[in-house]
Amino acid sequence: MGALGRSVLVTGFPGRQPATHLVRELAAQGELSVCYVVTEARQARAIELLSALPPSVRHRVTLSVGDPRSMDLGLSGEEFAMLAERVEVIHHCASITDPAGTSEEAAGNLRAAAEILELAEAAPRLKRLVCWSSATVSGNREGFVKETDLDDAMGFRNPVEESLYRMERVFRESADELPIVILRPALIVGDSVTGEVEDLNGLYLLIRFLLSAPEDYRIPTPSRTGVRISAVPVDYAVKAGLRIAAHESSIGRTFHIVDPKPVTVQYALRLFAEATGRPAPREHDPLNLATALMRAPGLQRFRSTTRAFLDQLKTDVIYDDRNARELLTGTGVLCPDLESYVDTMVARAQRD
Repeated sequence: MGALGRSVLVTGFPGRQPATHLVRELAAQGELSVCYVVTEARQARAIELLSALPPSVRHRVTLSVGDPRSMDLGLSGEEFAMLAERVEVIHHCASITDPAGTSEEAAGNLRAAAEILELAEAAPRLKRLVCWSSATVSGNREGFVKETDLDDAMGFRNPVEESLYRMERVFRESADELPIVILRPALIVGDSVTGEVEDLNGLYLLIRFLLSAPEDYRIPTPSRTGVRISAVPVDYAVKAGLRIAAHESSIGRTFHIVDPKPVTVQYALRLFAEATGRPAPREHDPLNLATALMRAPGLQRFRSTTRAFLDQLKTDVIYDDRNARELLTGTGVLCPDLESYVDTMVARAQRD
């Protein structure tokens, strides 16, 4: 790890989308050195991403090969002790939030949470432990979901959502002893400016489907067209998350990082159709969107991801964000409207 001083640890780099942006943002700030634990399988990709950083900030970032799901994060006893001694902020982004994740990956969320808490408890300088969860921790709940809500009464759509619920429970139980902040971003899409994205799933499935369809193809509408989709670009999610977590009053609280004006499924389909040059969806269409997507030849290898995404489109939920708005008001950090970056999303999907 090297003989660096005060540090911020980011887990989940480079596989988790927020982690990649966090490393860049934190390195550019220059207040603390940035360190991260990367699995051996992702080490080459991590080095590639770091080599793209400006030379003036690259020296602030160091990596160690390990695994947040393993004992002591997969580090040696000496490495773990050195990290615990100097870390002041932890951004735990290693949790799997993809609804198509396996049961084993879901179980890994709980193992990683336990290891991160062990590190936090051993860190004498710790000022903040930021847990990057997901708004989908609400599972099957519909209607208005508050940031303070966390229950399993309505059940979950998949093992990943349930694991995030259990992970948040574990963190909340330690909130009296540790400076914990829980962030719940909505459905994360790519960078609203550059289009950079880790995985072309979620809303990108609809875009890819349209791009592969004939130019006169009219996409069918789902049965529940009024369901709202709260998507947030990763660049906004990270800027908002950093602002919130840095605020003194964030400790011990949970924050929804969402689009304050979520669009409906029907409106999103209209935007995507327009951006891809396809006809707008009909108001009432006898065809079935789920059937069309599941049978699409280009999406066959994404069947589990497609099915999980369709489950989300059936759940009508509004995420309360009053805690987030309280700490973001006056900062200039605003969530861009989907209309402003839909062309960027389409351009990125076309390059795949």
